[in-house]
Amino acid sequence: MPLKYFNESEFNQFKMMNKKLLNMLDNLREVYGSPIKITSSYRSPDHPIEAKKKAPGEHAYGNAVDIASVGGEATFKLVKAAMEVGFTRIGVSRKNNFVHVGIGYPGAPEITLWTY
Repeated sequence: MPLKYFNESEFNQFKMMNKKLLNMLDNLREVYGSPIKITSSYRSPDHPIEAKKKAPGEHAYGNAVDIASVGGEATFKLVKAAMEVGFTRIGVSRKNNFVHVGIGYPGAPEITLWTY
């Protein structure tokens, strides 16, 4: 199914991305009402960020992306829209200006919110 708001080039290793996540991102873009810039998508388990973890996270499953978000109002609106479309795993980095949205991985809490 083609995406309405995104193209393959916006994702690292597009074929590794979960189709449910991609559909949710299209819905997120619709609800958010403004363009969304993906800053991180699939990362192999060998990626330096994943390799530092005890076990690879959502990005290594193709089940998460990070979205650029600068400023409190924009971040609030993005998180609100993400919750409206069904994301239940959300991380907010005000220091590095991004919002992580994910759909989970084996053993991960289904509902969680965190900050970096």
